[in-house]
Amino acid sequence: MKKTLRFAWIPVLLFVGFSTPLQADVGSDTCLECHEEVGAAIARTPHTEANRVSCEACHGRGDVHADDPAPDNIRSFRHPDSKTVMKVCGSCHKTIHPMKSSHFSTGSACLNCHDLAHSEAFQSGENRPEPKLVKTASSELCIRCHQPIGMKMKRPYTHPSDEFENTCTACHNPHETRVELDSRAIDQRCGTCHPENKGPFMFTHLGADHKGCVECHDPHGSTNPNLLTRSTTRVLCLSCHTDTPAFHDQADPRYRQCTACHSAIHGSNMNKLFME
Repeated sequence: MKKTLRFAWIPVLLFVGFSTPLQADVGSDTCLECHEEVGAAIARTPHTEANRVSCEACHGRGDVHADDPAPDNIRSFRHPDSKTVMKVCGSCHKTIHPMKSSHFSTGSACLNCHDLAHSEAFQSGENRPEPKLVKTASSELCIRCHQPIGMKMKRPYTHPSDEFENTCTACHNPHETRVELDSRAIDQRCGTCHPENKGPFMFTHLGADHKGCVECHDPHGSTNPNLLTRSTTRVLCLSCHTDTPAFHDQADPRYRQCTACHSAIHGSNMNKLFME
């Protein structure tokens, strides 16, 4: 009798489990019946049906909203929170993981820098979205949040911004963490444009080997030539080399310009004193 009761429940459970009708997405065509003006704007972005991105892929299932077009029964990005944005964007952009970037913890995450590109500004067809849907391709986008760095970039000696579309992203990957900007990563980035100082060298400068290029240079801007962190080369060198030989008499002008002799200051394959 027990076996009969146990097996008798199986068809009942199966019937209950599949008796509820499966609800499906209404499709982008249904959305565009009311939001017709958005269709042309979306067509100018990568977020199209051709790339398997429907309206509901971002805004959630629209069946309830189609029956009652109230703004609170559909996922809206007018006032998004970072967790919602990370979940939605990350469902497709899987290589950009929320845990990898410190930017994801602020504000509306991805939408701080990227535009949905089908807002009112794009519906008229006058504005075209920037590549990768960034709000602006220039460094002004980064400076909005990183204002102290923006002030440094206005100093007399800076990286020539006219050589880069976005000076910041030429060196920084906004989807990385601060931890990844260790000395080795910094040297690799600097070496992209300054290969003559990249090495590897048989004799490495211990200062550069410690913090990397930023030990002596401020890459964001400086009041000193060559982006130095000190007013002169001599002052910079003496800030570490306090045990210089006695014959390096600083009263003698010959010893005030360190790089006149130690010319291979970034590293050498010939001389451990970096004299060639």
